[in-house]
Amino acid sequence: MIHLSDADNFKLLKTGQTTQYGGYPDDGFYQMGAAKEYTIHTLLQYAGTTNIVLNAKTDVHSNNCVYDKRTKLMWSRYVANTVGPGNDGKLPWTTNVNGEGIYTFVAAANVAKLAGYSNWRIPNNIELSSLKNSEEPTSIPDATAFPGWAADYYWSSNTLRAASTNGIEVGFLYGTIGYDVKTQKYFTLLVREG
Repeated sequence: MIHLSDADNFKLLKTGQTTQYGGYPDDGFYQMGAAKEYTIHTLLQYAGTTNIVLNAKTDVHSNNCVYDKRTKLMWSRYVANTVGPGNDGKLPWTTNVNGEGIYTFVAAANVAKLAGYSNWRIPNNIELSSLKNSEEPTSIPDATAFPGWAADYYWSSNTLRAASTNGIEVGFLYGTIGYDVKTQKYFTLLVREG
């Protein structure tokens, strides 16, 4: 979220690409934008874990958070890894017959007060894309800030306007933004205004 007082200092974030490919002045040449700058919170309310219960499954979720100083967003440092139909943290965008979905997960995280907060939400595709590191072959985010990040697809809160049965996903497998049917199961990361 951009605050009006920050408007004069606002710049889009760097993509992270530092290698120039093909002899053309691509982003590796220009490296435009503001450098990403994170603060990792692991002490006090950010230490320990919170039990997030979804469909009688408990995700013992780390309270660690990452604050992005540029976007002013706070991210849960880790994704769920035990809930979902496959017990692997992957959830459908829509809520399935067992009550599992990205929105029931974020609601459960808010009831449980993950890291002491009850205003977590699903990020939109632009917010989620701001974490990508284009110098990495899979575009996974900074490994210090987000350790153990899976090179996979992550749901955003966006719906595909042309076909509302599809949601927008951000691929941390090839650095893409795409869409898929909302019943597909992908990871999700929680975010809040910091």
